[in-house]
Amino acid sequence: MFVSVRGANLPSSLSWLDTSADEQRRVRELISLYTQSESRDELGIGQIRDAFADGLFPGTSTIHTRARYFLFIPWLFTQGAKTRSGSKLEAWTDTQERKLIKALKDEGIGAGEGLIGRVAGAGVKTLPSAIYWAALARYGILTRDAQPGMLGALRPAAGAHDELAVRETQDWHPTLPPAPGDFPDSVEGGMSLPFEEAVWLTERILGAAPGTMLAHLLVDDTPLDDEDTPPWFDPACLAADGEPASLLRHGRLFSSVMQGSALLYNLLIAERYEAAGLTTQTQPVDSYRKDISDWAENVQADGELLSAWDRQEMWDLVRTTNPRIGLQTRAFVDGWIDAVLAGEGAAVADDHGVRSMVELRERRQKGAQSRLVNDRLLRTWSGASGTSMLVYRWPQVKRIIADIREGIADAGA
Repeated sequence: MFVSVRGANLPSSLSWLDTSADEQRRVRELISLYTQSESRDELGIGQIRDAFADGLFPGTSTIHTRARYFLFIPWLFTQGAKTRSGSKLEAWTDTQERKLIKALKDEGIGAGEGLIGRVAGAGVKTLPSAIYWAALARYGILTRDAQPGMLGALRPAAGAHDELAVRETQDWHPTLPPAPGDFPDSVEGGMSLPFEEAVWLTERILGAAPGTMLAHLLVDDTPLDDEDTPPWFDPACLAADGEPASLLRHGRLFSSVMQGSALLYNLLIAERYEAAGLTTQTQPVDSYRKDISDWAENVQADGELLSAWDRQEMWDLVRTTNPRIGLQTRAFVDGWIDAVLAGEGAAVADDHGVRSMVELRERRQKGAQSRLVNDRLLRTWSGASGTSMLVYRWPQVKRIIADIREGIADAGA
């Protein structure tokens, strides 16, 4: 959890309270989304989206980039913990992370290929450790759910009589592979995982997330699709069976049907936008009516799958991952799906009841920040607010899986 602190003459600031690493990961993702031109959860279905993503690809995040960060971070902390702990260790690793970014950037390693700080360099605000921390704990690489300032407490080795004897920390997995020589001043191999590191990371994820789509992708040898396709069209994901395949099927139908609600919401904004005489966006009403028509055709093409959709099974699966999904959220989703399955399709654009349902949902979610009531925010509308298809972190997951697979395949070659 975080607190936004504001005062009459004070800038806004963020302060962390006593929360788990997973909760902090979710907040960082939320902050990251709001630094983009539009929020991606205008209608408040993010809990369901994240439940699908966490069920399919546990531990992942929309702000992950490359797999080797899962080793970069523990290497830095274990190096620093030899002589430091607590806040001193945290400050030391902050400096070392920035040194690592500069080394990778100066050497051209990873530039444009998932390097965190590629543009800002060593001055980047959000460091790799903040981005990967929750996943390190989720996969058991970080062996306790603690924040950086709590790590590095030095303990005498078992059987040692001298307090200054050989010491060890128990913060990181004991089989962590050794860092390359001169790390972090230089990084042999850059972002590419050597075979031993790829195998080690595979073992950690398989041990922490068995029976998931993520685990399947690490043990199955079906090639990943080279095209930019959603996971339900990727051959590697389609090769899965059991619960991962079921969850992916439900995720596909949920994404397909619910995209229409986002398009209708944007149509409502577009109508209000044109009625206000705003012209920065060109003919948005016609554009969204066409988008809704195209979406309806795609949904109709999935008619056989939708007619056999066991929604109760979907709810059971997503609530297994997140039992806190609210009743109002479920009621809105079920109401929208019922309208679509009733065969209304493109007709939702002009159905008064469906339009009112979407408008009420957005206004409840955003209050005075709703573009359907806030003229100032209406004027800043970029023309598309949360319209992308939900793909459950697949682009980031695909890159991580590719890194691991390439590390294992390179050794075989």
